[in-house]
Amino acid sequence: MSHIKNNAKSAVLAGAIAAATVGYAFAADLPVKAQPPKPVPFFLVNDTSVSFNWYPYATDPGVSGSSGTVPGGIPGAGNRISRGQFVIEHFDVWEYGTNFIHGELDQYGRNDPANGIPGAHGAREFFGFWTGTLGFNELSHSKAFSTWLTKDVSFMLNLTGGTVNNFLAPETTQIAPGIQFNLNLPGVVNVGITAYKEWSHNSFDACGPFGFGDATFGANGPCAVGGPFGGDRSFEVTWKLFTLISEPIPNTPLTWINVLNVTGPKGTGISTANCIALAGPAGCGGTPGGIGPFDNFGINETKTEVFEDTRLSLDASKVFWNKPGIWDMYVGYRYWYNKFGTNHNDWLFAVNAPGTSIESTAYLGTTYHFK
Repeated sequence: MSHIKNNAKSAVLAGAIAAATVGYAFAADLPVKAQPPKPVPFFLVNDTSVSFNWYPYATDPGVSGSSGTVPGGIPGAGNRISRGQFVIEHFDVWEYGTNFIHGELDQYGRNDPANGIPGAHGAREFFGFWTGTLGFNELSHSKAFSTWLTKDVSFMLNLTGGTVNNFLAPETTQIAPGIQFNLNLPGVVNVGITAYKEWSHNSFDACGPFGFGDATFGANGPCAVGGPFGGDRSFEVTWKLFTLISEPIPNTPLTWINVLNVTGPKGTGISTANCIALAGPAGCGGTPGGIGPFDNFGINETKTEVFEDTRLSLDASKVFWNKPGIWDMYVGYRYWYNKFGTNHNDWLFAVNAPGTSIESTAYLGTTYHFK
């Protein structure tokens, strides 16, 4: 059989050469017309994907255990909440930089009920961000920023927004401009140093059952609807560090991916006048150690927040179909310390709903890339 295949290949090759020779002979008699170069595509890389992730032990700061059955939960009880997450992402590289768009819909378990109402389905969250870069090498049409330390240096801008329909109904808006360094290491290693500003809204003035932020504990009476504080916060400008590592493991279909973001303390986000109106002078800013009588409002000083997500990803489409880059499967671990900048030593997060300011969970996920 092998000699038949070899003969067939030889015949095909000979035919191709003959056809090329004939074509060249005819072409020699014709006027030469230069072929225009193929246009360079606008996007050098263009990848859109959908993912599903499952986190069995997520947390929601301040939401104590049994919140799905008891109004406000049981004080002193910790809480672990399942979370399913649907994600759509887009990443592209163009002439001068990159764009990364991330949107997610999270469905929480019944231990974190919608609107804080026991018996309701779990809360739902929409969260999204865009990160764009403009490379200094690309803007200068040079390799001036390719050094022994960096492959490139870029302007970086991150814009983030999200909302959740739990008891607090929080809404957040974030902006973080800065500089990103693409380090001269194997794989992809990016480090972004930014200035960070956040605005948010929580339903502090809502009437409702005992729970995080319930206005019945304010200095303005049992139900401060329409009171002097509407729940809006404008946090201080602080620093934020973004890092990304993506390292293919040689001679395997595996890739290690690690995201580590660190956000500095950002104050209370509440003006002194509103702080006193809401919690009184004794509760404004919280007390050392977070044991003040009004710390259930969560208005004490924020702390450094650490978010790390690490995963080992398998290129399943390469393994099963020999078509790399289409379908990934992965296992991962997420650690979130002082989640949302909350102080894990605060009375609310250490006594009333212990452990909810720190998230530590393994997870499973899968991604499909449209190609």
